[in-house]
Amino acid sequence: MAEYNSYNNIDFSYTKSHIKAHTGCIFKGKNYRCFYVTFPSLYRTPAEGTETMQLYDFRPKDEIRASVIILHGLGTRNIEFLLWMGTHLASAGVNAVVPVLPGNFTRIENGTEFGSRYLWPDIKVIYDIYQHAVVDIRTTIDYLQQEDRWMKNNCIMGYCLGGMLLTIVSCLDDRINQKIMMTTGGNIPQLLFESRTTRFVRRMINEGKVSDETLSDRKTLYDIYEKEWPKVKKMSLQQLLSSRDIHPLFKIDPLSYAHLLDKSKVSLIDALFDRTLSLTSRKSLYKEMEGAKRYILPISHVSWLPFEFLLARYILHKVNIYDREAASKILIREVVQTPIEEEIIKTESQLDDGNH
Repeated sequence: MAEYNSYNNIDFSYTKSHIKAHTGCIFKGKNYRCFYVTFPSLYRTPAEGTETMQLYDFRPKDEIRASVIILHGLGTRNIEFLLWMGTHLASAGVNAVVPVLPGNFTRIENGTEFGSRYLWPDIKVIYDIYQHAVVDIRTTIDYLQQEDRWMKNNCIMGYCLGGMLLTIVSCLDDRINQKIMMTTGGNIPQLLFESRTTRFVRRMINEGKVSDETLSDRKTLYDIYEKEWPKVKKMSLQQLLSSRDIHPLFKIDPLSYAHLLDKSKVSLIDALFDRTLSLTSRKSLYKEMEGAKRYILPISHVSWLPFEFLLARYILHKVNIYDREAASKILIREVVQTPIEEEIIKTESQLDDGNH
């Protein structure tokens, strides 16, 4: 029996506390307001540059009918499209929040490239960023609950990395109703050795910069996974988190958590022409999600982004909003206006009235 006592165990715990947030309206449309929200992360040891949580909080102007958290993927390109989705969901009555995950976008660690730590071939490094991200996602729910804006009618949608994290968070937190995982995968070894995104990992291995022998040799790691996987997929959550008899990568791998999910509340959307995530990685997770609503669409990893209104419609369906008026607002082109523009228009109007 293999033992991994030399590695620190995973710890997704955190201490809840009252959140003192700073909020400000940064732009708005006819039916929504977007607030930029910041507050200190409750993760105990955030890396320099990731200490402050950042949320884009799209609030309906009228009644909140549902709550949705949108988890972005690696990189920056997808975020602008997901922010667009936030404006339209909010116009349809959904409080949509897009948190910036640690290590991405405007929360990059000092001296690193965005998102690289989520795939870094070092257990200590990769554990740290996954722990931090999970705590921040759960804290986002805490904040919405504190504000009385986390409705029972809720959903979290995770794209790529966001979908991987959602799989883990859903097993730790029972406040999430519907879960949508979009173009995501599992089986970390296959991601490390077969994905386009992890070419930097393979370069590090070839240059002799990976000291962990179980992470630097493909066959060794694949053999470990094949041998230990039958045991992992029978574990309870507590056994999975505390076991010293399975490779540490299992504890951050969506595959390990799939059997613990209530599949009746899970939707998995795979991209047939995805070349960013390896086919074997995506197929592995797809297989373990049997019992969930599974779809394979003729799209690539990013080609669907300009058509995110279709996903927005599906989200409305999952949060039980079916009326045509709400659905129609998904397609309405919003005129984005900043608070200062409104103030200028108001002032000019008053001056015109004074001249008359």
